[in-house]
Amino acid sequence: METCFAESHAAAIKHTVIRVEKTIGVVKAYLQLKAVTATKQMASAHAMLRTRAKVSPGSPPSSHANTAANKRNTEKKSPNALKKSQ
Repeated sequence: METCFAESHAAAIKHTVIRVEKTIGVVKAYLQLKAVTATKQMASAHAMLRTRAKVSPGSPPSSHANTAANKRNTEKKSPNALKKSQ
């Protein structure tokens, strides 16, 4: 009777240890991912700041803004009517 209890107790302890080790592994992976993500975000923020610093104050910051400004400033002409023959 005691051997059966000892075996089940050993199995329970083994599963507890495995669960703790898995939890530690998950936490380590999460912390590493968090550190890498933060580093990448900081690097991309620096790249954005450098890019913005290069743009002269008189020019629009992107080609999209330039295109939008050109569309606003152009005169709109009506297209010629199409001839429809019956």
